[in-house]
Amino acid sequence: MTIAPERSGSIPAAIAVAIVHDLRNPLSAIHGCAEMLIDSRLSQPQVQRIAQNLHGASVRMLELLEEFLERCRGTEKVRESCDLRELVTDATDVIGHAAEVQSVRILRDIPAEIQIVVDRLRVRRVLVNLMVNALEAMLDGGTLHISAVSEPNAVLIEVRDTGPGIAPEIQSLLFQPFVTAGKAGGIGLGLATSRQAILDHGGTMWAESSERGACFVFRLPRTVADAHCRLLTPPEQGRVEPVAR
Repeated sequence: MTIAPERSGSIPAAIAVAIVHDLRNPLSAIHGCAEMLIDSRLSQPQVQRIAQNLHGASVRMLELLEEFLERCRGTEKVRESCDLRELVTDATDVIGHAAEVQSVRILRDIPAEIQIVVDRLRVRRVLVNLMVNALEAMLDGGTLHISAVSEPNAVLIEVRDTGPGIAPEIQSLLFQPFVTAGKAGGIGLGLATSRQAILDHGGTMWAESSERGACFVFRLPRTVADAHCRLLTPPEQGRVEPVAR
């Protein structure tokens, strides 16, 4: 476990660190695509696929920067009705190439026609963060399973991997900022910012760990009205709840 040095408590410094963290994924995608274009003799369909990946990564970067500008201005993002299956598919497309390179199989089990009223970009970023963490736990291959269960006023979403599980020494600090699991160059913000995004929607997030891998679960209200009721789930055996500080 590594606890990174805390940055300045000022808002600009916190935003700068968050920008660095969130821009890493699309920048890595662009870097990987550029390497393929330089080092490989590619067919026209392959070039077209890489171009699509480059375009998607650049769009995500622009969306992230626009969101951070809105947060700096204090502008509240308008939530919209989203199809959950489309949202999950969009997120898995972001990490699809990396999963293919690592021989990680992606399984999606999302019921049709589940609608949720959310900040689409923030929730997609939560999904991408959880999936990237899962890939980092399965460098030698495995299975990434994303599933959802519909509840009367909420939806329960799971991101499960077949990696080694969560190390006991970081379980109690899992959702704290600047805590990493020994990842090279890790900032330790992904889980903290992801959980905060879910809390801001009136939901909850927790982790479950076993010898068969890790599972991150979050519950989101279906509508803004449902979010007025805090959807707290008491911890059960195998769950890792963030420690209040």
